[in-house]
Amino acid sequence: MKRLIILTILLVSFSQLFAQNQIDTIEVKKALLTVFKQNNKVLTPRQLLKITQINQEAYKEMKMAESNFDAVVVCGFIGGFMVVYPLGTAIASGDANWTLAGIGLGLIAASVPFSVAYSKHAKNGVRIYNNGLLKTESKKIDFNLGLTSNGIGIRITF
Repeated sequence: MKRLIILTILLVSFSQLFAQNQIDTIEVKKALLTVFKQNNKVLTPRQLLKITQINQEAYKEMKMAESNFDAVVVCGFIGGFMVVYPLGTAIASGDANWTLAGIGLGLIAASVPFSVAYSKHAKNGVRIYNNGLLKTESKKIDFNLGLTSNGIGIRITF
């Protein structure tokens, strides 16, 4: 039993422990639309806003991005409805209001600048957030158990 304790103490004295600080950076994936991922999970604009609350600059950018995203959703949804409704009417009965479809296409086109602004502000907010995380990364901490002049002791190195 005594040998087991001594062996355990020796093995522990030769090992190093590190403080674990998982850096949760946000990845930007460019496809048809810009997609933001954290830990392989796709993030919504609302989730991005919540995550970036710890960094005031990034949060400010994400607030602007979210307002642009809301404008894209509203214009796109209303414009899409205004285009699809006359198309459905034309297919069903043949008497469609094409002026309504034209206005809908205009709304969809109006949402494009908002989409570009969303992407720009969101990417900038993510860049600021990720740079802030890298600055606060913790340093390596070593724990060493060994013999000292007073007996057995632990040495912690930062």
